[in-house]
Parts: sequence; structure tokens; C-alpha cells
Amino acid sequence: MQKIKSLMARQGLKSPQESMADLSPVENLRIPSKEELRELREQPIDPQAEQEIIDSIEEVYFSSDSFDMVQHELEKLPPELNLQELEEYRDKLKRQQAAVSKKVADLILEKQPAYVKELERVTALQTNLQLAAVICTNARRQLSVAKEGFTEASLGLLANQRRRQLLTGLLKSLRTIKTLQRTDVRLSEMLEEEDYPGAIQLCLECQKAEQLDVALSKTCKHFDVLHYTKVQLAYTLLGKTQTAMDQLHMHFTQAIHNTVFQVVLGYVELCAGNADTKFQKMQYKDLCTHITLDSYIPCLTDLCKALWEVMLSYHRTMQWHEEQDKQENTAALQGDNLVKETRLKRKSDYNLNKTNAPILTNTTLNVIRLVGKYMQMMNILKPIAFDVIHCVSQLFDYYLYAVYTFFGRNDMYESSGLGLISSRLRTTLNRIQESLIDMNAGVHGPAEDRKEKVPSPHLSQMVVLTNSGTLYGLAQRVVATESLVFLAEQFESLQSHLDTMMPAAKKPFLQQFYSQTVSTASELRKPIYWIVAAKAIDYEQMLLMMAGVKWDIREIMSQHNVYVDVLLKEFEQFNKRLGDVSRHVRIPLPVSNVLWEHCIRLANRTLVEGYANVKKCSNEGRALMQLDFQQFLMKLEKLTDLRPIPDKEFVETYIKAYYLTENDMEQFIKNHREYSMKQLANLVNVCLGSHINKKARQKLLAAIDDIDRPKR
Repeated sequence: MQKIKSLMARQGLKSPQESMADLSPVENLRIPSKEELRELREQPIDPQAEQEIIDSIEEVYFSSDSFDMVQHELEKLPPELNLQELEEYRDKLKRQQAAVSKKVADLILEKQPAYVKELERVTALQTNLQLAAVICTNARRQLSVAKEGFTEASLGLLANQRRRQLLTGLLKSLRTIKTLQRTDVRLSEMLEEEDYPGAIQLCLECQKAEQLDVALSKTCKHFDVLHYTKVQLAYTLLGKTQTAMDQLHMHFTQAIHNTVFQVVLGYVELCAGNADTKFQKMQYKDLCTHITLDSYIPCLTDLCKALWEVMLSYHRTMQWHEEQDKQENTAALQGDNLVKETRLKRKSDYNLNKTNAPILTNTTLNVIRLVGKYMQMMNILKPIAFDVIHCVSQLFDYYLYAVYTFFGRNDMYESSGLGLISSRLRTTLNRIQESLIDMNAGVHGPAEDRKEKVPSPHLSQMVVLTNSGTLYGLAQRVVATESLVFLAEQFESLQSHLDTMMPAAKKPFLQQFYSQTVSTASELRKPIYWIVAAKAIDYEQMLLMMAGVKWDIREIMSQHNVYVDVLLKEFEQFNKRLGDVSRHVRIPLPVSNVLWEHCIRLANRTLVEGYANVKKCSNEGRALMQLDFQQFLMKLEKLTDLRPIPDKEFVETYIKAYYLTENDMEQFIKNHREYSMKQLANLVNVCLGSHINKKARQKLLAAIDDIDRPKR
């Protein structure tokens, strides 16, 4: 190697690494550029000769990518070097490199159109796939929306139909229960009258009713068609079909509980041996913790067998009723068509025999008259059209602000949590007060600040809003509010005409006036009529009565609590007073709907608040809560046509939350922020109670506090 270097030095040659530019065409193969490809193709060469040159390349050059070509050529050099032979060999390598490069260039150029075409196809395919994905996504979303809407509508109709049938039967059952409750009183009277045969007959009838209930309970474990048919026929003859269904549900619930408890209790006592633990007094959840690993599978097997018997009886019971429903379906449909409560008028629209003329005040008529004159002025004096419209808008602003100030201002809105004043209405009222109302009337201030402001309106002392007999000035509230709404409707009809009179640069002002002021007039109904609803029903009395109810009972009650009757009596009185007011001032349907909605919402929220004050509550107590609420709904639906009942789910969801487990309760707390911190805390303390340890309770209470923190 030293001899090679010395020879190269004498001849002025570079080292192999330094002469890579000369010797590297073969060793440093690369893809030629477009210009090089073009030059290579333009070089005239015999194809046969080119192929011979390529064939003359040693096989070792094509062996692998890691082949060291420089090292290979250096090792081939003879001991004695000859410059002429080296140059000839170098030229040979160059010719081989040129032939290979040209061959590569030919292949690239030959395949380039196909490559470009295939690339275009791939790009087009990718675009089509993306479009298809968008179409599929939209189709699935639309299908989901359509399916959900169809399903909810269908299920809603079926549920309403079923609910009506159940409630109709429930009414008959409640009347029967009321009669039975008077039996004791009647029995005492008969004994005092010395009517001993009659008293004995009355006792025998009560005993028969109890025997019938026992016969009904037997079907929960061993269903027999003939036996069940006889029992149902007996209840039908007594007019107690709905009572039978309610009792049957209670018996199935009791059968499930008793069955699983007895199975688990047997295994626990067997495993415990002679232990002195009183397992029979344990809760089912605690009892399950005493099942040993060895008895787990046998216990689970027997448990499934026992529950299967109950489920089989339930399934056969359902089949029996489905067959009965099919037979009665035609008659029921005909009866429904006949009923459709002959109904001539809605309960919620009071005094419909009066003409539905608009309710107007003199102020409204004067404003409309003035607007007509102003519009004539704008037709003649078009340069001042904007100034006139600006003054008209201030007139409407002042009227809206006056109605709100007289009848709708109240500090209890925020605490109600009902969202009575929208953010848009609140913004509008604040803007009017800041820009138009002189809150410091009589105080001398800068003339610039007071020249476009007017004193705050004052209500006449002749208008009394504190008398419960007049529903706190409901007639005056209706006249003022509905006349304002009528005025807003007239302004709406004039918008296109006023728009043609406005200069182009001032049209945004008109659009803002309509979107932020005129359109908010109807929103005043909620805060104005809420004050009436908040005072018309004695919600505090209901809370006090609920506080005296014993909820930790140990048997399922068939009679609702007295506070429900008192509350319904309040609603009946409210309904009567609405009728009295309507004899003087027509109460439109939207007004009565708002009033009923407010009253029902406040009542339902009071119910939840009352349930949240409960300190101790058993499963039977929770069932009593449901009975009370269902009784309230059934009687309430007779007083109003408002559907659906507002905040119904608010109460039902809270009552059902009593049955949640620890994990479910944590999720419930996160998902239901409509309940107050106190109401959620009551669920944790009363619902879970002794079923969880102190650490778990503190965790749930901390979750409630975390949710409530942003509100404070």
C-alpha cells in the first residue's frame, strides 16, 4: 500500500478518497436529475454495445448495498503499477458507469407517465374517500336525529295513553280507599246504634277484601291462569282493578326481596354455624358480605333459581294482561274517540265566551295614535326621519320600563333559580335606565346629563297590588302587560315601513331597537306574573306540614299525606280566584299558562325542598313520597290543561335518587346541578345513611362542595 501511495505522489495523483469525483461514478450511484436524464438519452450509443458494457460489470457490484467498491478496486491492483494501465482501467469504469446511468434514466423516463397517472388516481381516490366519509357522517347523524325524534314521539304517545288509563283507574281506586277508611268510623257508629248484624256484615266484607289481597300475592311465585283470572274478576266486580295492579306491583317487589333474603340467610346461617349473630335483622346488602367463598357459587345458583320462578310468574302475568288488552282494544279506541272530556273548552282559557278582543290601555291607544302622526311627519320631512324614529323608540322604551317598574320589579328573582329575567331583557332594562331615566329627579346636575332624561315613573295610589282577594292586582297586571305586548306586535307590523324611511347609515339602529327592545316585551310576562304565583299559594305552610310527616315508616302506605290535599286545596282556590278575575278582565291563554307554570314550578320545587329537609327515611317512606306526588299530579291535571306538567321530572328524579348506590350517587351529583347543595347533601346523608362509611360520605359531600363552589 505504501508503494501505491508513493507512485501516486510521483505522478501527481490523488488518493482514492480525494479522487472520488473521478472514480466515483460507479461507486456513488444516484438518481440523475431531469437535465442529466435528458443529456444521457440524447447521447448516441449502440444498444447492443451498451448492453455488452453492462454485462461486463462484475457480479460483485450488484451483491449488496454495503459493498465497498473502492476497497475492492484497490485490492485488485498488481504489485507493480503502470499509469497507462490505470488510466485505461479508469476509462473502462467510466464507460460502465455511463451505461448504467443511461439505463437507469431510460427506465425512469419510461415509467414516469404511469407513475404520474397512478399518483393522480391515488389523489382522486383519497378525495373521494374523504367525501364519502363526510356523506356517511352526515347521513348517520340525520338518521340518528330522525330515529330519535320518531322513537321519542311514538313512545311519548304510548306513555301518555297508558298514563291516562292508569290515572282513570286510580281515581276509582282512591275513591274506594276513601270509603274503606271510613269503615272504622261507620263500624263504631253501628255499634253505638246497636246494629250488631250490620257491624258483623261490615267486618266480614273487610275480611273478604283482605283474603282477596292474600290470594293475589300467591300469584307472584306460582302463577295459575284460572286462579289469577278469578282474582282479577273479583277485583273488577268490586271496581278495584287499579288497586289490584298497585297491590300486585307491591307484592312482586316484596316477593323478590323476601325470596333473595331467605336464600342468602339460609347460606349465611349454615356457614356461621353456632354463631350468635342476629342475621335476620341485617340489611340484605350487609347480609351478603357474610357469604363465604366456598358457598358463593351454590348460593348464587339457588338465588338465580328462586328469582327465575318470580320472573316466570311475572312474565305469565304480563302475557295474561296483554291478551286482555287485545280483547278490549277495539272498545277502548271507540271510547277514546267518543271522549275526544265531547270536550268543548279548555280549562286554562278563562271566560272564553267573551270576545277575544285585544286588551288595551288608554296609554297604548295614545302611543299608537302618536306613532301614526309621526309617520306622516316622516313622509313629509324625510331628513328628520331618523330623529323622529329615535324619539318613538324612546317612547316605547319608557313605556316598557314603566310596566316593569310598576309590576315586575322584585328582589326574589335571583333566589328562585327559575331564570325569570333573560340576559337580553336585563340588558335592555339597564340600558333604558342609564340612558333615559333620571334617577336623581329634583337634584340639580349638569344640563348635558339631564336634557334627554325623564323622571322615573310612579304608580298611582289607586292601584292596589297587595290584596290577596284580587290575586295581588292580577287584573291591573294583565291589562298593563298585555297592552304592552299588543303595542309591540303593532310595532313589529310597522318594521318594514319604518325601514324604508330610515337612511341607510341609520338602519342598524332600527334593527337593534327591534331585536333588543320590541322583541323583549313578551318576556315581561314571566317576572310580572311570577309575583302573583309566588304569593297566591302558601308554600311555606306546605313545608311546615311536610316537616311533620313521619318518613321512616316500616310498611307501605295506601293513603297519601294530608299536605297533598292542603296543597291541592290551595290550587283549587287559586283556580277559583282566576275565574273571579276573568269576569272583569279577560285572561288570555298565554297569561294563564304562565301563571299555572309558575305556580306548579314553585310547588314542585317546594316539594323537593320539603323532601330535602327529611332527617330519616325508609324505603317505605320513599314509596310514600312517590304516592304523594302521583296523587298531586293526578288531581292537578284536572285543574289545568298545561302539558307537560312543569318540573315534573325535577321531583321524580330527586325521589328516585333515594335508591341510588354510592357510585351512582357520585355520578348523579355531577350530572344534576339543578339541585341545591343542601338537597344533594340530604341525599347523601339520608339516602345512603349507614350504608357507607364516614370516608365515603365525606368524599360525596366534598364532590357536592366542589360543584357548588363556582356558584358562590
